[in-house]
Amino acid sequence: MRIHFMGVGGSGMAGVSFLASKMGCEVTGCDLETGGHDVRHLKNIDLLVVTPAVYFRKVADPELVEGLKKKIVITWQEFLGKYLHKGKKVICIAGTHGKSTTTAMVGKLLEDAEFDPLVNLGANYKDWKGGARYGKGDYFVTEADEFYDNFLNYHPEIIILNNIEFDHPDYFKSEKQMLDSYKQFIANLVGKKILITQKDSLNKKFNLKVFGKHNQKNANMVYVLGKKLGIKEETIIKSLESFPGIERRMELIFDKGGMKVYDDYAHHPTAIRVTLEGLREKYPKNRIWAVVEPHGFNRTYALLKNYNAIFQSADKVIIGPIFKARDSKTFGMTPKSIAEASGHLDILTADSFDQIKNILSKDIKQGDVIIVMGAGKSNLWAKEICNLKI
Repeated sequence: MRIHFMGVGGSGMAGVSFLASKMGCEVTGCDLETGGHDVRHLKNIDLLVVTPAVYFRKVADPELVEGLKKKIVITWQEFLGKYLHKGKKVICIAGTHGKSTTTAMVGKLLEDAEFDPLVNLGANYKDWKGGARYGKGDYFVTEADEFYDNFLNYHPEIIILNNIEFDHPDYFKSEKQMLDSYKQFIANLVGKKILITQKDSLNKKFNLKVFGKHNQKNANMVYVLGKKLGIKEETIIKSLESFPGIERRMELIFDKGGMKVYDDYAHHPTAIRVTLEGLREKYPKNRIWAVVEPHGFNRTYALLKNYNAIFQSADKVIIGPIFKARDSKTFGMTPKSIAEASGHLDILTADSFDQIKNILSKDIKQGDVIIVMGAGKSNLWAKEICNLKI
């Protein structure tokens, strides 16, 4: 089968294209960042695999239009569920927060237990040199995202459901609609039909390399899974306690001259709060800066009240420009909207990254811990902040 991946640079798409290649497909790909899209890419192609985000663009790309004419377009989640999951025992990790980390934890555990699993997740895990692992075992571990009802393409034997909180207001018009999607997803269970939730947690305390109470919760879910799969207790604990974390999840990217810089993907208010709480637990006496890139005007508007008191674990906060995401209007949202909603006593706003750098340059000092959070371009901010002089 000849597959062309449109937008192959995306974290989820990159992993799926890698696995498709390893599983015998003839794979090509293109991305806006590296050469762009072209209808000529579709010559002799059986399937055009895309990200759901393409359906939210104002102007459809000619490559997509041509693919739709030929009736060969499929999302990468549909492709994953229909073709790559076929014949495998699928384990899905779902929920609003912690999916990528928990997926990597599960993949590592099955690897350490010599199950030789296939894994795909929406972040990079350094040991696998990307967001996927190819194996010849029976199990396929998949991060299951609720946006666009993507997870309804999967039919797992086991679901780990970490938590549920309203998100993706650009797709889900109400909390009820979102909850109905989760119910449909759970109804997709096949075979053993195992559902693991926080209610199953034994609340064990692990000596993890990754910090924060949220990671203890993630580890507990993976522990329950390991026991259900018959993995030895010693193997489970050793695997969890040696888990190094994944990229862009409380990732320490700079530690020199008395300053530390962390890069993190948190962009939902709850994720921001628990990330900062974890950081405060790690650095109880240091001055913590939270540099935040809000994600999407619609999301900011829908979740604005949730920003109240979320920055309490940080000493100083900078709210940067709102990343546009899939929005066509601003809903009246500005960085100041978040600052006011938060109620934090030492919070500044910035209309550009240059302003953020200026604020930091004037005030950072030895011992400061800076965490940069967001899901748009904030990782680039974090890299530049590493170059600031104290």
